[in-house]
Amino acid sequence: MASAHFFNDEPFLDHEEGPDLLGHGQYAQHVISLLDRVRAQTETGVLALIGPWGSGKSSVLGKVTRRLQESENGEGWLIAELNPWLYSDLESLTLALFSEIREALPKSERWSEAREKIGGFGQAISPLGKVTALFGLDSEPLFQEVSNRISGDTSASAAKRKAEEALRKAGRPVLVVMDDLDRLTPEELLVVFKLVRLVGHLPGVYYLISFDERTLLDVLQRSELVGNSEPRARDFLEKIIQVRLDLPAFRERDADILVDRSLAAVLSSHSLTLTPGEQQRLSEAYYRHLQTRLRTPRAIKRFFGQADATLGRLTGNVDIVDFLIVTFLRTSEPRAYQLLWQHRAELTGTSVDLPSRRDERPEQGIERWRTRLQDAGVAEQHLDGVIGLMGMLFAPRQPVTRGRIRGRL
Repeated sequence: MASAHFFNDEPFLDHEEGPDLLGHGQYAQHVISLLDRVRAQTETGVLALIGPWGSGKSSVLGKVTRRLQESENGEGWLIAELNPWLYSDLESLTLALFSEIREALPKSERWSEAREKIGGFGQAISPLGKVTALFGLDSEPLFQEVSNRISGDTSASAAKRKAEEALRKAGRPVLVVMDDLDRLTPEELLVVFKLVRLVGHLPGVYYLISFDERTLLDVLQRSELVGNSEPRARDFLEKIIQVRLDLPAFRERDADILVDRSLAAVLSSHSLTLTPGEQQRLSEAYYRHLQTRLRTPRAIKRFFGQADATLGRLTGNVDIVDFLIVTFLRTSEPRAYQLLWQHRAELTGTSVDLPSRRDERPEQGIERWRTRLQDAGVAEQHLDGVIGLMGMLFAPRQPVTRGRIRGRL
């Protein structure tokens, strides 16, 4: 039995089963191998891990980072992690980048020159106020620092050359990891790409970024540089990214297995078992209405995490299948869930019907609910599924003929 961890950002199956099922461990090793190949062919580069929201990009990045950090090879990769959404302008982000690279370098004497030159490059291109904050300069001799920067060879181009020479001499690659670029505004995104392509283009410094491509293209098309043109947005991305890594699609079979294991973990944690009738009814709900909505690890984890958190004292006092259906509606379609309470008398058949509805045909009632659900923000492609789940909650029980999937569904 897999151990479920629903309330964190890590894969929620145990370490032995999780990577085998999701394939994240294997793909992380592929990314590491590719990084080594890129390093052998070019002294700097940008790789992009691409996949839809909830597909496991952050999990793969985490595994790549941990495996590189845990490597026993003393000449292996150094890791700098940068959260670009914490910085709103190019100057702050640039300083943050060089501060993270500097901190990633070993503290030994061999690396003292590289650390000094990276810091010097950051000083040369940034305002003094931000320099003192990020590089730990003493603010007391501030005027002396101004004098040194004016009189010394501290131009940006000279400082960059010195940093490049020191990084080449040091001989170890630095991997800068940046996740969730699709969450940035158009202006912030352009700032990040300018940094990666121009300012941060240093020997031995590589970038591994991740994003949902559809969302990122939409963000780029809202910028003045690209305009409302998807071809221009794609061309822009191609200028930034040398290697794209498309996260393999989460297969339907794997999703079914993960759903089954997650359900098993919830039932086990609350000492519950399903009767044959409950298994059949839950199988019907899943195959007819839920399967298309539980297609990413994040969606599955979110649903069963909510079920696990809510079941608690309700154990033994609710129909477990009804509970799971209601939990899905409350989690994924909260405004539709509110309609259940608002129109509970109508749904349970305890209302006094208006004269106009007494001779109403069933399809008229369904159409009325379609309109309500549309007004509640349910997407067109999800309307039939939501109505189907409501029908399973409130319509007379019908015999089920479809077989179960693995285990409990």
